[in-house]
Amino acid sequence: MENIVNSTVLQLLAVLLTAIAIDSVWRWPEKYHPLTLFRLLADGMAKKVRPGASEPASQHKVSGALGAIVLIAPFTVLLAMLVYMAEYPIFFEAIILISALDFAGVRWRYNQVVTALANGKKVLAREAVSNMVARDCQRLSEVGIAKAAMESYLLRFYYQFCGVVMWFLIGGPVLALLFRLLLVFTWQWHWRRPGYYWFALPVRRMSRLMALLPAFVGACLFASVTHPVASFKAWKRCGQKDTTSWLLALSGGGLGIKLGGPAFYSDNLIRYSRVGGSREVRLSDLTYCRRAIVRATLLLCGLSILCLTLLHVLQQGAT
Repeated sequence: MENIVNSTVLQLLAVLLTAIAIDSVWRWPEKYHPLTLFRLLADGMAKKVRPGASEPASQHKVSGALGAIVLIAPFTVLLAMLVYMAEYPIFFEAIILISALDFAGVRWRYNQVVTALANGKKVLAREAVSNMVARDCQRLSEVGIAKAAMESYLLRFYYQFCGVVMWFLIGGPVLALLFRLLLVFTWQWHWRRPGYYWFALPVRRMSRLMALLPAFVGACLFASVTHPVASFKAWKRCGQKDTTSWLLALSGGGLGIKLGGPAFYSDNLIRYSRVGGSREVRLSDLTYCRRAIVRATLLLCGLSILCLTLLHVLQQGAT
């Protein structure tokens, strides 16, 4: 019994399951969430250090990289030292992981869109989905709103939820928070915003590199709980070679719906290809998507329990 209590692996598992359980039933108000401070700091830093449009691309990249490093690196190093010196680090690890996950807020906004569309309140639904995506939402129809909400919910699940969980399992809570902060800066400095392409490029590349494996693991889990064969057929048919298109193809194939397509950013039309299944989105697909993500979350928890338990048994056998 003492070995179980003192096992680092099982403590890691306890922290993970506790954080996921709390995040599933409680939403940390955005106004008081620690990541809100970093969103404000990211916007403030961009206003101060982002070069003008006439400056060379190299200066934009250097300014963006240094701006992110100045805000992220000292905080994460200090936090790692505090956790290391804490008498009960497991408590602080749980708080850090809950802060880094913050998926309840995404789920809450998605449910706002579902409720508004179910009640025929298109203007309210359009306003709710505008808080989830970076694209222009003024022109979206009801189907467009539903599709935008599902795409955002799915990608957030792959990047934000699966990414934070996997980096927590790999390197602990501080590494998971570091990854989450990179996502925050990437989304605040969205590359489709005018003047942000080169400025956000270093942070975007780093976050994409760290998110690549977790995102595809999450997409495979989603495909497993929907329609695996259709998902991978849709992935093979995908003509685009970027990560987002592949993820949406796997997701849309599992749900049997078309995702992607043209979108407006800052009044500029970007013609993305349609990927995924064979039929157009229906409002009922919002509910199917939400249920599938719940099943994928449970599958991810089950696999985490299995892997960490086997690791604990191997460690005990080695000693």
